[in-house]
Amino acid sequence: MLPIRIYYILLFSIFNINISTAQENNFYSSSNISLMLEKLDVFGKVLYIAAHPDDENTRLIAYLANEKKYETAYLSATRGGGGQNFLGTHLKENLGLIRTQELLEARKIDGGKQFFSSAVDFGYSKGPVETLKFWNEEKILSDFVWIIRKFRPDVLITRFNQTPGITHGHHTASAILANKAFNLSGDPDAFPDQLKYVKVWKPKRILWNTSSRFFNLDKYDIDEMLKIDVGVYNNKIGKSYNEIASESRSMHKSQAFGSLRRRGSEVELLIYSQGIDAKKDIMEGVETSWKRIRASEALIKHIKNAQDSFQINKPYEIIDNLTLAYKELNRVIDRDWRAIKKNEIKNLIKASSGLFFEALSSSELASDGEEINISFDAINRSPYDIKLEKISILGEEFDVNNILENNKMFRLEKKIKLPANDQISEKYWLLDKANFGSYKINNQMLVGDPDNSPSLLSKFIFRINGQQISYNVPVVFKVNSPIKGDDYRPFVIGNPVYLNPKNSMELIVNSNKKSLKVDVVSGIKNLKTRLYLRVSDGIEVQPEFYDIEISNKGERKTFDFTISLPNEKNLISNVFYEADVNGKSYSRAIDKVIYDHMTPQTRFPKSDVSLIKFDINLKANKVGYLMGSGDKVPESLSLVGYDVDLLEKNDINLKKLENYDALIIGVRAFNSDKSLFEIKSKLMDYMNLGGNVIVQYNTSRNLDVNKFAPYSFKLSRKRVSQEDANVQITNKNHPALNYPNKIKIEDFDGWVQERGLYFPDSWSDKYQTVISSNDIGEDPNDGGILIGKVGKGHFVYTSYSWFRQLPAGVGGAYKIFSNLLSLGKK
Repeated sequence: MLPIRIYYILLFSIFNINISTAQENNFYSSSNISLMLEKLDVFGKVLYIAAHPDDENTRLIAYLANEKKYETAYLSATRGGGGQNFLGTHLKENLGLIRTQELLEARKIDGGKQFFSSAVDFGYSKGPVETLKFWNEEKILSDFVWIIRKFRPDVLITRFNQTPGITHGHHTASAILANKAFNLSGDPDAFPDQLKYVKVWKPKRILWNTSSRFFNLDKYDIDEMLKIDVGVYNNKIGKSYNEIASESRSMHKSQAFGSLRRRGSEVELLIYSQGIDAKKDIMEGVETSWKRIRASEALIKHIKNAQDSFQINKPYEIIDNLTLAYKELNRVIDRDWRAIKKNEIKNLIKASSGLFFEALSSSELASDGEEINISFDAINRSPYDIKLEKISILGEEFDVNNILENNKMFRLEKKIKLPANDQISEKYWLLDKANFGSYKINNQMLVGDPDNSPSLLSKFIFRINGQQISYNVPVVFKVNSPIKGDDYRPFVIGNPVYLNPKNSMELIVNSNKKSLKVDVVSGIKNLKTRLYLRVSDGIEVQPEFYDIEISNKGERKTFDFTISLPNEKNLISNVFYEADVNGKSYSRAIDKVIYDHMTPQTRFPKSDVSLIKFDINLKANKVGYLMGSGDKVPESLSLVGYDVDLLEKNDINLKKLENYDALIIGVRAFNSDKSLFEIKSKLMDYMNLGGNVIVQYNTSRNLDVNKFAPYSFKLSRKRVSQEDANVQITNKNHPALNYPNKIKIEDFDGWVQERGLYFPDSWSDKYQTVISSNDIGEDPNDGGILIGKVGKGHFVYTSYSWFRQLPAGVGGAYKIFSNLLSLGKK
């Protein structure tokens, strides 16, 4: 028998059953209800497809979801973990998690749904061949086919076309995959294992949503294109779709994509790609009325009666007809549309009665097998008779049989014991280490889902006009925040013990020994556990283990292990913290990812630590760091022995800077804060007296480098996206390549994701260059490190991606960066 939580996941994935979220969409205006009633008459689905969070056209999605009232979804091939983070230091998997949540927040605004494939965002790619090879084309193509079969769209729309070389390789690859999936999704011989769960489905057509702002359309006949004016004003919403789209796009805050509200006509262009051509409307040839499901006359009559009898001041008077329609829907054969329309009617009943219900846990986090207190609240804010018959959770039903009187709160409190099934609430795509180019997802039913299903579900079962109508409700945690008031957070299930290493990577520099620290966090009361470190052969650990007792849940204690490594010059290894509790072994940490604009997230990453051993010479010791958009360079430098202070703009003055051997300015600092241009004169004073200033990459858009650099150069959009791209030493005698570390070509081995980005393509002759790099088939980029003498000091501008290499523990990158910090110290 399947564990209960897995059963729920399968159930909701297969049948598209609505999960009512207590903390969202509880408040409906009469305009909302009117729009929901109109949507009952509409049948049609559109799947918009692109590569990353922020690629989607929120104007078109908002228009299709709200004006046309189609089921509209966005399929993002990746979760965006290969980008940069304007809000903080989270990168890679955690950045992908942030951008996932940003897309979900965006969809709440524009009315769309959200899907993802299992493709890993590996950073910038110059072409689809590289992208599809990295992703494993067949694997991601199967994801696209699965999502089409699962969602069953009538029309596919791509944001990009299939022509390589005109945009990001991920972009082009998303269009290639979409067009291939369009042809395969209806073929029973394609990915036949999927047909155990879904049926084949062939959309009517696939279109390319283009724009003259991004593409050269000279070879296309504009008269042959479909055109949609999405700048329409919706009187019931009180906004145009341009305004809604701007609000939606502004949720991409980690990308700094805040968007001004736009108003007025906005025409979207769509070019035919495959399928049955359409001349005037994207849904030509698609039945979008009740005829699609051969609805009975009685069903149509009940819907029309509800629409005609709707009154702003008495919305509950439509409930009779809604419940009759709900019953009549049981006759509909089409399971997909039957489930969708039943959910729409359920939400209308909830909205028109003011029905509110939620299930609140007494704690935000519990471990499997633990007892928790849950409060089940319900209130009917209408004179309509609604009876709460039962509440169920984890297979247990509680008889209630309570008539919910108008505006009187009902509460049921129960103590619930969680099943001991070793199911934790780690994100399903992060449970296991990713394969080379895709997340490892062991459950086919989860593929495409934007997020985990709720960790714990309850069900409220009502009797309304003779119909039994139930709502699935996630158990959530709520506190009274002094800032937000109602502060809802997902209830999550974890372990009895968490092992949080101080660092996820430990650098063993100029030594064979290292002290490793780990925080042991109790997930239960009266924890008793044995803590130990699992290591590779040849690595010695002292002590062998700790026997630990912790009284209070949430309490943490810190422990040290000393490791001794083999006497090898360079070594890379992984070690794993483990703890035994009652005969079970646990090896996960706990991590919270919290930003104001998204639902707080709790992760349970594995408790492993990368050990990287290498030798390095340091001559600069104390370093100041002025953060840009966010990176982990400061803590990475501290791992090899640098004394790093984080500075603010107001700290940039000669008196303060005289304490530092060098000042480093973080990635995209001058992009993210234009007021930093004001510090140029202070930087000049510092350099003239012997200080070194290192400025990491900025993007080229609307940036005048003369406002911060002592000598002119021009930024381009050139990248070296291959992490193993060719590197040439062009100035072998320069101190930056010789002191205090001798730099060799092998120091560029083992780099991750890319070499660098936004390289300068012209510069003043007062700069010297030292290395060159280029992707295969491209011209060398000589300007990745520009070094200019300023008085007794130096100015360095560098486009190489130190913000990726140093946190990844690339020894050669540390040696080069150490030399840049040490300029003039010999």
